[in-house]
Amino acid sequence: MIKSTAALIVFMVFLTGCVSVNRPDVSINEEVARLQQLGFRQVTQTSDGTRILRYSGRVTRAVECRRSAGGEFAPIPASGRNADGQSQTVSLDAYLQLTPGDDGVLRNSGRDGIYILTVKTRDGRLSTLTGTKFGPRGQGSLPSGLTCRAA
Repeated sequence: MIKSTAALIVFMVFLTGCVSVNRPDVSINEEVARLQQLGFRQVTQTSDGTRILRYSGRVTRAVECRRSAGGEFAPIPASGRNADGQSQTVSLDAYLQLTPGDDGVLRNSGRDGIYILTVKTRDGRLSTLTGTKFGPRGQGSLPSGLTCRAA
């Protein structure tokens, strides 16, 4: 009994470390429209229906973050002040490749790309940059403890 309980705990800890964001299956056109409303623009479409989208600018609702492991993910403001009173600006650069199945439905396995989140902290004349990267099905953490993922 103790061995099986210990194995279950180890398995759960392993799964917690392998967090993957699963989005529901949706038509490729619906997903592209949703992302365009969030500021992405379509760069190209291939003959097999794959769409390439790009975003560069201040962070939008395309990304959601949380401050602690048990906290809820939510959109973050593009600018504001941190706990130390320093001003912060958050920017996002993203490139997505969305490949639908033969039926025109986009599944999680058809999502690829990279999100790069950069936080510029300014204290008077001194500026500091920190950042993280993650894929459309993953998440990334900043040294401050902020963890972000694609929305």
